[in-house]
Amino acid sequence: MSNKTFKVAGITTHGDMTKVRFTDDLVRRIKQFTKGGATRCDFVDLPSEMTKIEALEYLRTHPDFQSPSDQATISDSLADRAKAPKAEVKVKANKPSVEAIKARAKAKVAPEVETPATEPVAE
Repeated sequence: MSNKTFKVAGITTHGDMTKVRFTDDLVRRIKQFTKGGATRCDFVDLPSEMTKIEALEYLRTHPDFQSPSDQATISDSLADRAKAPKAEVKVKANKPSVEAIKARAKAKVAPEVETPATEPVAE
C-alpha cells in the first residue's frame, strides 16, 4: 500500500462510471474531468494531507457524500484498498560459472560446413 498523501478527494461520474478520486491540485483535476465529459465532479479539501484510506474514511462522514450511492461508492473503494497487498515476486538468478559459459559457447559453435569439391574444368 502506498503512503502517498493527498489534499483533496471527491467523487466523479463519467458516463455510467462513478469513482472516488484523489488529488493535490483541485483546479487541474476539475478542468481535466469536465473537459473529458464528466457529469459530476464533487471534490472537497481534506482537513490535512491524508492517505487514500484516511481520505475515504473522512469522505464517509462528510455531509456532501451521504447519499446511498455515494456511500456505496466509498465502501467499494475502501473494500478494494483493504484487500491484502499483492505479493512481491522475487526472481533469484544463479550466476553461471566460467565452465558453464565455456560449455554454452562450444555448443553454439556452428559445425563445419563441407564445401563441395570442384572438378577441374577441361578446356
